Amino acid sequence: MSASIRTKVTARGISRLCHFTPSRNLLHIATDPNGILSTAALQQDEKAILNATDLARYDQHPSHVCCSIQYPNAWYFKKARNNGQTLFADWVVVLIKPDHLWASGTKFCERNAAANWGSGIAEGEAAFDSMFKDRVTGAYSNVYVRSDRHPAWLTTDEQAEVLIPDRVAREDILGVAVASEAQARREHARLTQLQADVPPLFVVPEFFDEPRRLSELLRTGRPPAETRFVLGDAP
Repeated sequence: MSASIRTKVTARGISRLCHFTPSRNLLHIATDPNGILSTAALQQDEKAILNATDLARYDQHPSHVCCSIQYPNAWYFKKARNNGQTLFADWVVVLIKPDHLWASGTKFCERNAAANWGSGIAEGEAAFDSMFKDRVTGAYSNVYVRSDRHPAWLTTDEQAEVLIPDRVAREDILGVAVASEAQARREHARLTQLQADVPPLFVVPEFFDEPRRLSELLRTGRPPAETRFVLGDAP
């Protein structure tokens, strides 16, 4: 455990991590104490239904669960949804306790972790700090620069990744974000019907919109509203 990273996480106001996945995985996540499993762990779990978002794992870390800080990586999220649109109609963003940021074995990358076959992935305080540098060169040689309005909790390159070893326990899940109230109702009904514990559901359509819109909101410190779904609020 890194006390220094924990101090920096608190100072930056970072309250969570995000992991997106097809909603068909939500039942397994909500009912298995192991929660979110890495690709490698899923392949070893005979009870698990393997619906990994990125089977290729160009980051060379299939034993880790990919996450982003505070908000989903909207750019890669859109790509994943487009690649899987014929198989997965609905997607969800799982909200995770920030404790994994200072846990042993967690790794960081200042840009998309798949770049250069994962060569930019590292562990430790310096690697954590690199995600918040003044300048970061990301995909297609784009250079991202932190402005005076850049929120402390937002990584310089919004595609920066956190890689959690092995799994994210169910008890570490804070909630689940969905695209609409209609989807929230579907997820709630499906989990209830199968007698699963229903995690807090939040309707955040901006997570599922065009990436540029969410990016503009975040970079100016105006994050989207997250509306808690309560069964019976609407007909």
